[in-house]
Amino acid sequence: MWLSILIYSLLVLSSLLFCLIFGLPYLLSLALPERLRGRVIRYIILVYGRMIVYVAMRPCIRVRFEDLSGGQRRPGIYVFNHRSSSDPFLVSVLGEEIVQIVNGWPMRLKFYGYFARLGEYIDSTAGDYASFAAQIRMLNERGVSIVAFPEGTRSGGRHMNAFRSGIFHLARELRLPIYPGCIAGNEEMPTRRFKFKKSGTIMVRLLPPILPAEQDQFPSAYALKIAVHRRIRQETAKMDKELDDAVIQPGK
Repeated sequence: MWLSILIYSLLVLSSLLFCLIFGLPYLLSLALPERLRGRVIRYIILVYGRMIVYVAMRPCIRVRFEDLSGGQRRPGIYVFNHRSSSDPFLVSVLGEEIVQIVNGWPMRLKFYGYFARLGEYIDSTAGDYASFAAQIRMLNERGVSIVAFPEGTRSGGRHMNAFRSGIFHLARELRLPIYPGCIAGNEEMPTRRFKFKKSGTIMVRLLPPILPAEQDQFPSAYALKIAVHRRIRQETAKMDKELDDAVIQPGK
């Protein structure tokens, strides 16, 4: 309980400080055209996420990011596994302008939902496939990448739920690279009941991309989905073992 109180206190204090610092840029952005306003808000969200990950949680939780994508990323679709409600903050380690695809309930939150809407985040429960495709195409043409959690809901543990196929259909149709992303160590940071059961290290690892030409080798979006799920599942299992070994051998 005390760990949860400490971490949430740090999050609230950091958020208040952030609002004081970035309140003016936010207010100025409201006078901009919608397209420019969305870009400014997305960068504000990026800075906020990195502050939460690298500053607010730092006394209790350390985040380690490993980029195995080859170092040359172009706008595409990032596909992550989904263990905890901290995942949307953790993707800020990518360090680039992104739009997340989220379920309807985060969009209804008073604070986070408001800025998600301003940042043109995509509500997966609103609209149809054609409207999603048009929005993602438009964002991609502006140089914006998409982050998706195709499990649709948090697993709450080290297992992975099945992926939904929609985002893989879109990647093939729009000819966008897929970047498989793996998150490990945060299944209790926090739990499904929003309690922090432990402190420690969270790992985020970005795997080599699956480029459009490689996607063509799969007979369907379903087959592509299964392959990406397998890659992420196998990599997160390795990462879990690395974290477990690090606990056994603290000096590692």
